[in-house]
Amino acid sequence: MCRLRQSHVAIVLTWIALSAPGATSTQAVDVVQEKPEFQKHVLPILETKCIRCHGARRRDGKLDLRTLESIRKGGVSGSAIKPGNATKSLLIELIHYNEMPPPKEQPRVTPDELKLLRIWIEQLPPS
Repeated sequence: MCRLRQSHVAIVLTWIALSAPGATSTQAVDVVQEKPEFQKHVLPILETKCIRCHGARRRDGKLDLRTLESIRKGGVSGSAIKPGNATKSLLIELIHYNEMPPPKEQPRVTPDELKLLRIWIEQLPPS
């Protein structure tokens, strides 16, 4: 009987913790339940973390991350993404290994944001 009560308490406490306001660190966690959209979900991450070096003023590596078209075109190293295959996308690889944004740059891409970017690339039709 005591074990049964302890397990019920654990379930209830877990449910309370997960349903509490602020239980998720970012909006990215909620988005993985739906289909991420470039303008609504992806671009805000890129604007905050990447576009200062890969945008209108600067285009390090000749890479512009402001539009889906320019992301597909890529820069010196080729396309930043491989639609339908996040694992083979340079953008994901560089973020995953903490090479981009450069280590001294803040803010960093969060694990939830990286997950969202992966899901977005996976759902893109291959070109």
